[in-house]
Amino acid sequence: MSKYLLPLILIFVVLYPKFPLLGVSGTFVAVRLEDFIVAAAIIFWALTALRQKYLPVHRSILLYLLTGFVSVFSAIFVTKTAGLNLGVLHALRRVEYMALFAVGFHFLRNKNQLHFLIRTFLVISLAVSLFGLGQQFLDWPVISTTNSEFAKGLALTLGEGARINSTFAGHYDLAAFSIFPLLLVISLLTLPQIRHKWLLIGMGSLAYWTMLLSASRVTFAAFFVTAALFLLLIRRKLWLIPLIILAVFSILVSPQLLGRYRELLVDHVFAAADEEVPDALKPPEILEDRSFNIRLKAEWPRALRAFYQNPLLGTGFSSVGLAVDNDYLRLLAETGLLGFFAFGLILLRIFKSARPYLQTPHSPTDAFIIAATLGLVGLLFNAVFIDVFEASKIAIISWTLLGAAEKAKMLT
Repeated sequence: MSKYLLPLILIFVVLYPKFPLLGVSGTFVAVRLEDFIVAAAIIFWALTALRQKYLPVHRSILLYLLTGFVSVFSAIFVTKTAGLNLGVLHALRRVEYMALFAVGFHFLRNKNQLHFLIRTFLVISLAVSLFGLGQQFLDWPVISTTNSEFAKGLALTLGEGARINSTFAGHYDLAAFSIFPLLLVISLLTLPQIRHKWLLIGMGSLAYWTMLLSASRVTFAAFFVTAALFLLLIRRKLWLIPLIILAVFSILVSPQLLGRYRELLVDHVFAAADEEVPDALKPPEILEDRSFNIRLKAEWPRALRAFYQNPLLGTGFSSVGLAVDNDYLRLLAETGLLGFFAFGLILLRIFKSARPYLQTPHSPTDAFIIAATLGLVGLLFNAVFIDVFEASKIAIISWTLLGAAEKAKMLT
């Protein structure tokens, strides 16, 4: 049973679209099939492994969750900045996501099981890519949660200028997910013992194409930064040249990605450098990069105001709304400095234990560890502009893979 539990979680969470099963009164949140799968896995873990010996990273996760609950208690009963239902619901969501680190850690038992998990994850990635390409070219259905109406489970098709999301809630989530299989493929390709590398190249190419079609600027940059970091770690500096060429070529052949980078450069970089004399008769130029302006003028200031209200504990989970589009500001706003540093301690523990493996991989186990670690680095880049750790699918996948990678370090 334990051999198939982690692959089962990944299959259901990644591939099953976000159809709602039950609505939560007073919120836009819905209970979905993935929640029952995850809950069953956590209960199974609690019944079989709750008393086992844990590592410092597990205690760091527990510290963060305890800090979060203290913050919620303070927000509900002291500062009155969060409601009881929403505050507790969001706190329990964090428990659901982060408990999967322990699930991934406990139910990975040996290298054969890890190899099976790697193969399963690659097949899942292939299915995600094919479904996303089907949305782009064959009008396959799109299930999105980007607004309250779409979140009801409506099956739509892509409109003009829309971006694919495959089985995820939105195109940002799909792009963030793509980093993991891409880094895994790159890591595996460096192993001389891997046969049928053309299969890996094909899977990686489809995943990369899917990422381009999602047209996420921050994820595109995050992938190339982490890929460059991988090449530096394995001492292949000359490979940076074709990597840079690939990045430039990809931007040029991807109309949506090229347009979004052009918006960023023209509206914020060049416009800032071009200081014209004000003309009272000339209307002010309206910036076109709406998503960045919403962050800069509404979401981020709101999060900072919440942080200033209670710098130590924050204003509680759910207090800054559905979107902040910066996970670091969300951490500070909702859980204050205590929660921010508690979460940072988790990351520090993960990177510290991964340090011996950040070199040329010699086995699929090493490749999985370095891919998961650099995948986390990619998520941290995404977190500057996206609430990536709040996206349910990304959070579940990430904590499960990171837990499995932590156990894989003990199998080498």
